[in-house]
Amino acid sequence: MRWFGGGPGEAYPDTRSAAVVGCWESTVDELQTPYVRPQENGARIDVRWAELGGLRVEGDPVFFLTARRWTGEQLDAAAHRSDLVPGDTVWVGLDHAQHGIGSQSCGPGPLPRYRLWAEPAEFSFVFSARPGAA
Repeated sequence: MRWFGGGPGEAYPDTRSAAVVGCWESTVDELQTPYVRPQENGARIDVRWAELGGLRVEGDPVFFLTARRWTGEQLDAAAHRSDLVPGDTVWVGLDHAQHGIGSQSCGPGPLPRYRLWAEPAEFSFVFSARPGAA
């Protein structure tokens, strides 16, 4: 996977200062953060475009990108990392916004300014063949 946006590691609204906007490349497996207890992870912030295999995605405005070899339901059901068995499908998440992470796994949730509230939003994605893909 290649993307132009925040990287190289994961970042969420309340951890965005850890990300630098640039052009990054990684395998899907390397995008995962191996937390002891499986939980949401691996989001790339402020993504303008991403390429995976023969697919290119462009967003307006910038978006959050995740890619993993298991579904969100499988991630939620996993009690241990060994419960997550990579499949043949890559599940890609394209999000207009994300909730901050806070330290909910070991303390309080995110500060109020990093909470995600349901409200109207406008955004779009353009899907095309990756340049140079056969």
